[in-house]
Amino acid sequence: MKARVGSTVILCVLVAWVLWSAGILGGVFLLALCSALTQWELYQLMEKMGWKPQKKMATAWGIIVVQGSFFSREGIFDFSYVLSALVLATVIFAFFVVLAGEPEDLKNIFLPTIFGILYVPTLFCIPLLFARNLLILSDPNLPLLLILWIIFVAKLSDIGGLLVGRRFGKRKLAPAFSPQKTYEGLMGSLLFSVTGGYIFVFCCGCAWPANFTGIKIGAIAAIIAVIALISDLVESGFKRLAGVKDSGRMIPGIGGAFDLMDSLILSLPAGVIIIKTFIFR
Repeated sequence: MKARVGSTVILCVLVAWVLWSAGILGGVFLLALCSALTQWELYQLMEKMGWKPQKKMATAWGIIVVQGSFFSREGIFDFSYVLSALVLATVIFAFFVVLAGEPEDLKNIFLPTIFGILYVPTLFCIPLLFARNLLILSDPNLPLLLILWIIFVAKLSDIGGLLVGRRFGKRKLAPAFSPQKTYEGLMGSLLFSVTGGYIFVFCCGCAWPANFTGIKIGAIAAIIAVIALISDLVESGFKRLAGVKDSGRMIPGIGGAFDLMDSLILSLPAGVIIIKTFIFR
């Protein structure tokens, strides 16, 4: 636990320094880096399951996809169009990777390779597309604040589930995926996320959209908390299938990049879509 807390503090300081120094461009760099490391570790887990993803080419493509989503030309493509184009380009790219091989490669190489690209970097494109489009319409600090709020709420879901689950957990939530997850831990996740979401908004004062208040803050935070738990369970399923405890050993007390980012892979894009739908209608 001490190693986990120490690593968390160091990571928070590092992220704060990058964002303070480089602003939203620093955030784009960090997300692209974390996406690439997470994608690489996902492919390593797949190899332990017997699949044969094209790790190097697909991870390089993932970096291009993430960076390209933010630096694509502003004002021409809308949110859904760019994302659809990225998905199409990813499918075409993955097919050309196996074109010189055998039909059997479609199962062993194409499927795991394309899944890795779609599941990690393509999903992380969603918050970057949101930030890029919002920069045109609002205060330049608002996109970064909203994305940080989602990350903060999602990570509080992890912390609340861990602390409350260890102390009060009795009823297993998903024993086939993670025997440590409990319904009591889920209640802790909701409590921590909703409370932390309100505190974060309050501490930032009037920087938020006028209608991002009251019941909407609590409802969106609760939804993000649940999706963060689901995202965490997806990674737990991969690790179970691969027969490993952690996705890597890069971060003491936490594991690998996939272990760090697991709850954000689904909750970050989902949170952005919810905010875009109900706050910026």
